[in-house]
Amino acid sequence: MIGRALHLATCDGRGVRPLVLSILEEILGRHQAGDAVHLNDLEEAIGDNAVSYEEVEEMVDLLEAAGLRVGEPPDEGGVEIIKKVVAAARKLAMVSGTKPTVEAIGREAGLPSRVVRRALEDAGRVQKPQPKAN
Repeated sequence: MIGRALHLATCDGRGVRPLVLSILEEILGRHQAGDAVHLNDLEEAIGDNAVSYEEVEEMVDLLEAAGLRVGEPPDEGGVEIIKKVVAAARKLAMVSGTKPTVEAIGREAGLPSRVVRRALEDAGRVQKPQPKAN
């Protein structure tokens, strides 16, 4: 499926810029079909590069065509990763008495730093109190 996204991007007359293809290749290299792609993963891969809103939309379309889920809330597997990351962070904080780094949490949890960052971002969204409705 991943090959399908690159095939669509290069062979169907879309005229995708080489920069956009390299961003897609980076994201596709990080994920397997069926994985969730956090929007911050996309932002991280784009970095300081200038891409248009339309190109971002096209990247999302192509990633979804490759069988990836883009910008969706964490599924059951994602929730388990969040739990693992939070547990590792708490353990490290208790042992050291300081806030652990993303890299230290990743080593403790056995996860890449990018996965830890996304899990912490998702955990932060879940823990924030919701505004009261009037």
